[in-house]
Amino acid sequence: MDCNPRATDFPNNAVPHRAKLLCAFVLAMVFAVISTTPAIAQVRGKRPDRGTYQPPQLESVQLETLDPIQSRIEPREEESGTLRKVTYQDVDLVAPITQQEYEAVQYEEYGHEVYDQGEFIVDGNSCDSYGCDAMGCDGNGCGSIFNSSISRCRDQWFGSLELLMMHRSGDRLPRLVTTGPNEAGADSQTLFGGDTLLKDVTAGGRVTIGTWIDPQHCRSLVLRGWTATEESYDFSSDQDSNAILGLPFRNVSDDVTPFNDVRIISSPGRATGNVQVNGTSNVFGGDLSVRQHVFGKLGGNVDVLYGYQYMRLNEDMTIASSSVSLDDDFAPEGTILSTTDAFDIDNEFHGGQFGIAGSYRESCWSFSGLAKVGFGSLRRRAELSGQTFTSIDGNNAIDPQGLLVRDTNSGTSNDSTFGWIPELDFSLGYHKFPNYELTIGYHIIAMTDALQVSGALDPNLASNLSDPALGIQSPAADFRYNTFYVQGIHFGIQYVH
Repeated sequence: MDCNPRATDFPNNAVPHRAKLLCAFVLAMVFAVISTTPAIAQVRGKRPDRGTYQPPQLESVQLETLDPIQSRIEPREEESGTLRKVTYQDVDLVAPITQQEYEAVQYEEYGHEVYDQGEFIVDGNSCDSYGCDAMGCDGNGCGSIFNSSISRCRDQWFGSLELLMMHRSGDRLPRLVTTGPNEAGADSQTLFGGDTLLKDVTAGGRVTIGTWIDPQHCRSLVLRGWTATEESYDFSSDQDSNAILGLPFRNVSDDVTPFNDVRIISSPGRATGNVQVNGTSNVFGGDLSVRQHVFGKLGGNVDVLYGYQYMRLNEDMTIASSSVSLDDDFAPEGTILSTTDAFDIDNEFHGGQFGIAGSYRESCWSFSGLAKVGFGSLRRRAELSGQTFTSIDGNNAIDPQGLLVRDTNSGTSNDSTFGWIPELDFSLGYHKFPNYELTIGYHIIAMTDALQVSGALDPNLASNLSDPALGIQSPAADFRYNTFYVQGIHFGIQYVH
């Protein structure tokens, strides 16, 4: 059929209406066949057969100011092994924002909160908490130390209370009290001294209080105070315990050749008497530090710390003896002779400190460590005094000199030096209760160039009994210094939010 008939076939050059309908039908069928053929249907003209693709858009919403506590939406939890991801949506903003702009993510790993990406999280105490990412502080940084502040919010504070079982390095004293088969001290036996004392374990305590001073939880202020409590020694003996008692010394009196001598306290037929030796040791300290977060990854964190360090060591010893003469050869019969030597030593440190502190958490267990050193001024004071009381037939006399403390070394001596206070501490914790951990650990702290009682004694116990001493000036006020330390284990409970 010809869809374009010649004009001569119809009058007036008109095409019949039925012929036009037939041609339109044929063309429609041809187009349908072509468009349903796969190879041909993929061919597109220059004009698209539909509108340009537009990705779906998140609808922006206008949020109104809400109360911070009410604005917290219940979390959505996703369990993944030991890591729980909790998603919060906080809307305490006045701005047209999208869902992505106000969604914050908090990770709780083994009960310890490590804040990650997101704008903010509002806690139940209406305190804003900003997060640190896995490598430390977020892109906004921790801010200046001058912008730090102390919050009263409970979740901004932490602390611990610990029991210390500590023992000191001790003090080695020379032979101070002897007994023997003869008065001269030959083949004598040591009753007190000649060994290291003040090294037994004593109970002490330590208190730690800390607070976050920046909203990112990257900087904290930590105050610690500790004591090892007092340790002491007490020795006493009399003629009933030991028939012969003596105080050994090196006699360097004028006009005599120096020799090893002994001050008789008791001896059969010559004198009766007694002797007491008492001493104490106290050590305590504290520090105030700023701890700055520098690294954190895979459950671990490392902080640097700097601040103020304090430590004090006090020790003393008193040697007191009393004798009554039974023989005029020793002293006029009935003479009472009492001698006292006293040593009071004080070491006080003030300075700065610098160190590192780290922690690692795995499930309910945690491990923390601290290594730091204090450096600054160490002030040392030694107060030595002696006294001899003599009573003959009711006539009393007091001489402000003893046996080991004479005019040559009595009085108060003060000096200062540069000292160091190194410290190590390790703790293992178990998250037993909500917000509380039980801990056990090891601690050691030392003081360099410390003065102890042994350092204030003449090393040979030399003494010039002449009054006044014109020859050898002994005992001399020459002190010796050593490193003192205290160490042991600790048990405690720690509060963490």
